[in-house]
Amino acid sequence: MAKSLKVVWVLIVGLGIFAGGYFLGMNARSKEPQATSAAKTNEMQGMEGMPGMAPGMVMVSQQNQELLSIKTAAVEKRTMAQTIRTVGSITYDETRVSRVHSKIEGWVEKLYVNYTGKLVKKGQPLFTLYSPDLLATQQEYLLALKARDRLAKSSIPEVRSGAVSLVQASKSRLSLWDISDEQIQEIETTGEFKKALTLYAPHSGFVIKKDINEGMKVMPDKELYTIADLSNVWINVDIYEHDIPLIKVGQPALMNLSYDPGKSFTGKVSYIYPYLDEKTRTLKVRLEFPNPDFKLKPDMYVNADIKVDAGKHLAVPEEAVLNSGIRKVAFVDKGNDHFEPKEVKLGAKMDGYYQVLSGLEEGEKVASSSAFLLDSESRLSEAMGAMAGMAGMEGMKGMEGMKMDAPAKSAPQEKKVQDLTLTLSTRPQKAKAGENVLRLKITDKAGNPVKDAQVAFQYTMSMQGMVASKADATLSKDGFYETKANLGMQGEWEVTVIVRRAGQKPIQEKFKVATQ
Repeated sequence: MAKSLKVVWVLIVGLGIFAGGYFLGMNARSKEPQATSAAKTNEMQGMEGMPGMAPGMVMVSQQNQELLSIKTAAVEKRTMAQTIRTVGSITYDETRVSRVHSKIEGWVEKLYVNYTGKLVKKGQPLFTLYSPDLLATQQEYLLALKARDRLAKSSIPEVRSGAVSLVQASKSRLSLWDISDEQIQEIETTGEFKKALTLYAPHSGFVIKKDINEGMKVMPDKELYTIADLSNVWINVDIYEHDIPLIKVGQPALMNLSYDPGKSFTGKVSYIYPYLDEKTRTLKVRLEFPNPDFKLKPDMYVNADIKVDAGKHLAVPEEAVLNSGIRKVAFVDKGNDHFEPKEVKLGAKMDGYYQVLSGLEEGEKVASSSAFLLDSESRLSEAMGAMAGMAGMEGMKGMEGMKMDAPAKSAPQEKKVQDLTLTLSTRPQKAKAGENVLRLKITDKAGNPVKDAQVAFQYTMSMQGMVASKADATLSKDGFYETKANLGMQGEWEVTVIVRRAGQKPIQEKFKVATQ
């Protein structure tokens, strides 16, 4: 027990000596010459409390700007345009599809159009029909003509008009059964009825369905032919949710076929469907294309580009904006290595640029890369400014030189999705902080390289306020889809790969890449 008390007493004495030394040191530092204190203050970067600095303003030396890959871009008016790339399939123009019925019970005597796929012209004979009702109406019409001629000189007006009405009623009945005016005129001229009358094509087009044969009995409700005019076709494409506000009816569209990419077709957006696909979260949009030579055939898969042109607007690169969900901030270059945060109001985003509605002026320069680092420094500056004047604070400097340790990721990385194998690698093989090349190799289940895909990369770090960067990939000679990516700092990056192929659902897979 005595030994324990002795140990406690030694600890208390030691703590007292340490506390006394600390406060004596603090008092000595407070009596240093003002010149020395000012020199230490000038060494601080990123702290608030310096004369002329606005709240949240940060200072980054040229050397550190190069180290952190901080670049600037001008706030300027530019043409806001974007091309939305998608895939779709060709279908019939529903307004140019017609169906043929007999409208009367009867039997088919002769068939002129006797196979599916035949191209017919409007007014071309389709088949001849024998019908007892049709035959009786022809006879009534001939009798009505004779009665009209015989009673034409009657002194009673009602008799004359009744005979004329009888002729018109019989003629109208024949017309309603699709008997042509030429056939009715022939019956009137010859004075003879025909056993079978011919029915003609109501429109030009291809026969895409046939359900009629010679000798067959037909009923008015039976569809005999379906004829589709392919001189104009529709293409249904899927648009992602974030692109929906950019799509308008009448916008120009370009389309090409996967087997003939050098040939382009020009059309337009004709209709935007009022509902989304709940599984893919895409909106179906209809494009309309002329097809005079019938090269575009229904059920073909196509690649389509929709041109969006919103005119000239004040704009900044999307990488220059930090979106916290509550507010959007850009860092304005104020000169002398100073950056000031400004809250901005933005409009549409097109082709990597945001439309600026307020908060920035034309001609100002903003940090267009590594803005999330400036935001972190700005928040630190505000916190340290609130603590200004506290003892021992003048010795603190910024957090420059700190490194984030990230777990190493083996490269290349491989994932199997559907029937494809996606292999992600980088060049150099061990990714570094700065510019790298992201490489994706796609192979099918037989191990053959896939070279008909459209590939895009998105990369970001799991850090609040950091905006993902996007880049489209191009196919290299050695079969890799490649793009340059600026991985601006050390740590673990999340790389999302988006693969689109004609006629298939888009693939979206995530990988982890560590920079050193």
